[in-house]
Amino acid sequence: MDPTVNQSGEFNAKTTRMSKRGSKLLRYALINAAWNVSLNNKTFNDYFMLKKSQGNNHYAALGHVAHKLVRVIFKILKDNVAFNLD
Repeated sequence: MDPTVNQSGEFNAKTTRMSKRGSKLLRYALINAAWNVSLNNKTFNDYFMLKKSQGNNHYAALGHVAHKLVRVIFKILKDNVAFNLD
């Protein structure tokens, strides 16, 4: 869930695509989960809207939400706590 880097010398591209490393099925599942959680959870919806307001398109914003979802899932599993929807 990381963007590719497109740069040469002092040039840095303003728009990049998502890296295609790793499992495409896992990426697909995470993007779908990110869309559903952004529809049903206020915290993730606020984050999605923040990324949209910063000029990201729909799928770029979903990529950010998916990355946040991965961080939340990791923290839940690491600390063995229950997910609270509020």
